[in-house]
Amino acid sequence: MSLIRRLVFLTFLLVVSLHASAQSVNSRGMATTTYGFSLDAAKRREAMDKAAVNALEAWVAETGAAKVKLFDKHRGEFASNIGRYVLSSTVLSEQQDKKAKTFTVVIRAEINSTLVQSVLDDGSATANTSSGNRSMLTFVFVARSQDSVQSFDDKVYKRADVTGTHNVNTKEGESFRRNSIGTSGSKTETNSIAVTTGGSVTRKSDNVTWKVANASEVNTAMSGIFSAAGYEVVEAEYVEGESRGLLKVANIRKDFGTGNDLQSQTLRNTADGVRAAGIPYLAYGTLDVGMRDRDPASGNIRVHVTVTGKVLDLSGRFPRTVTSVGPKQYAGIGPDESVARTNALREAAEQAAQQMTNELNIKKVR
Repeated sequence: MSLIRRLVFLTFLLVVSLHASAQSVNSRGMATTTYGFSLDAAKRREAMDKAAVNALEAWVAETGAAKVKLFDKHRGEFASNIGRYVLSSTVLSEQQDKKAKTFTVVIRAEINSTLVQSVLDDGSATANTSSGNRSMLTFVFVARSQDSVQSFDDKVYKRADVTGTHNVNTKEGESFRRNSIGTSGSKTETNSIAVTTGGSVTRKSDNVTWKVANASEVNTAMSGIFSAAGYEVVEAEYVEGESRGLLKVANIRKDFGTGNDLQSQTLRNTADGVRAAGIPYLAYGTLDVGMRDRDPASGNIRVHVTVTGKVLDLSGRFPRTVTSVGPKQYAGIGPDESVARTNALREAAEQAAQQMTNELNIKKVR
């Protein structure tokens, strides 16, 4: 096999492994157990199981408050069947205190994150509702990168205030001489000047324009998460035709091309159009692609994506924000910028949609 073919093959394996690793996560856990006369295998197993539960809880704590609340409702299920959710574990350290009769172990656990999330979603109000009564949801998330940045010089204003005093002291006298009278005098002048300087610097923020691009990986990832959570997902392009001309995806993309939020008129029209189509929930937001850099651990190309979004409830008289996400940053790694960008967008889209569905589950949205 030639060198080029080997490099292509290794690159393919790397991409596949990165995709597969997205289904599991690693987390560290520690636990201490006490024992009687001697430390036996059962007590070691007990400590390992406790450490695995703590590792799972530590990972959940990093994913957001909504998932923590969902986890608390299923804590008993996870603790009693921890072996189902932890794919493997590696002992990092262990310590036995024979005097105190304690055994402490630290492990690194590989957690089946997909299965954990499935359990959390199964307890939601949407999952327990028949498919015909589940809420419909549509979303418009755009991927964008900086197209141009206009910077402005600082405007400097300087001021000098001058105040002064002028004092004059004079002395006069007379002298009498033979056959004449004379006068004499002296004058002393003192000048005092005080100078006060000051000023200000006015800075103007950069004017950034964005290049908005179609990103199929964003739609695919978000549709999968929302659907898995039990919502009936309708693509925004299909909703546009039933919105009485109010929802226009092109206008949303245009607004996000020049700013970080929708224009008031665009937002009102979008909400009214989605409501007219009979859909009660609308999610929208942006995924901003940053500049590439080099991952220090692997040496591969790394791209960061910052995601921001909201979910609106349109069932009432006025739209209400049910939940929001971000701004939060995620990274993708790959052998080149294109792969890294795709991985970053997919990761950001999945995590953002998952966080929003967790919040909806907490609020028992059907």
